[in-house]
Amino acid sequence: MKVLALDTSSTKEASCAIVEDGATLVKLQGNEGKDHSQTLMPMIKEIFDKSSLQLKDMDLLSCGKGPGSFTGLRIGIATIDAFKDVTNIPVCGVSSLEALAYGAILKKGKRDCKILSMVSAKYENVYFAVYRFHNGHLSLYKNPEVANISDTLNFIDLQEPLFIVGDYIPEKMEPIFKVIEDREMAEGKDIIRHEYITNLPSMAECIGIAAEEKYNLGTIADLNHISPYYLRKPLAERQKDPDYFEDSEISVLNMTTIDLDYVKMNYEKFTNIWSLKILEDDFKNSKYLVAKRNDEVLGFLSYRIVLDELEIMNIVVREDYRRKGIASKMLSNLIIKEDYEKINLEVNINNIAAITLYKKFGFMQVGNRKKYYNGSEDAILMSI
Repeated sequence: MKVLALDTSSTKEASCAIVEDGATLVKLQGNEGKDHSQTLMPMIKEIFDKSSLQLKDMDLLSCGKGPGSFTGLRIGIATIDAFKDVTNIPVCGVSSLEALAYGAILKKGKRDCKILSMVSAKYENVYFAVYRFHNGHLSLYKNPEVANISDTLNFIDLQEPLFIVGDYIPEKMEPIFKVIEDREMAEGKDIIRHEYITNLPSMAECIGIAAEEKYNLGTIADLNHISPYYLRKPLAERQKDPDYFEDSEISVLNMTTIDLDYVKMNYEKFTNIWSLKILEDDFKNSKYLVAKRNDEVLGFLSYRIVLDELEIMNIVVREDYRRKGIASKMLSNLIIKEDYEKINLEVNINNIAAITLYKKFGFMQVGNRKKYYNGSEDAILMSI
């Protein structure tokens, strides 16, 4: 398939590319010091002229959705949305952090590894995420957050190749890497040296290749629209929105009986969950993680360990905190906390949002159970 890819997330330069079957057909980047709104359309025309292709020849339209420049992101997304309205070609937004991770794979080859992606958030803070490349596919390992550069290493071990891409500052990171290395060597572990990756392919190339794979895997949540992915709203918007919170305000911890009592007292807020009797019984027999903001329980995740496999039993987010990344944060924490060879779960075939979330973390469908829910709806079995 042919993919048109744009990136305007950086204030320094814009890029565009046409990708087909994992290879770049044509690419262009630069802005000559001008605004993206002035340079993007001429760049798009130039790559079409160079490739002897037209917009109607594309099978997928993609662009970076952030984090990045607020104004720049809107220019790229608005352009892709306009093309979508004219052609009805499906669209895909790709996170800047994910695009950087794909850039590392393109540069270093398809080898199993972890990738730490970083985009500057100013004042020595970064937007960051950790990805895992395994068995030929990239999946999310640590959910995106905003943190001080040094704090990004709290989720790292040195037991497998680690590539670091984006807006990193080695002099801030190396002292902490030394601490990690000394600790793991004292535990008798073999250390694999991390590597900073430079001279990546253009962001547009990375976005196009990522979009193509996401389309083929069926992990694009909305093929009709792209929404900016800011991680953190502009300060003015944060001050106006009483319901907004920073990701750093959410803690994922082992669930206690006090947390369970909170859920029971606020049961009406946790819709579509088990009965209280089933929940209480499962709490005695399963392990539980809980997402909290101060003393409020926002969601919980239950799981069991059977021999050498982990099975997720339930993921529940409070109704008034849904679509805010809570489930993703709990799932990310579980994957880091419990390092099992295989993690299994089942999900209602009609729960598209949950299926998309699981695919983002690398879960693949391995089977199904007919009429499993209420004797009428199928369950999909997924594993990672």
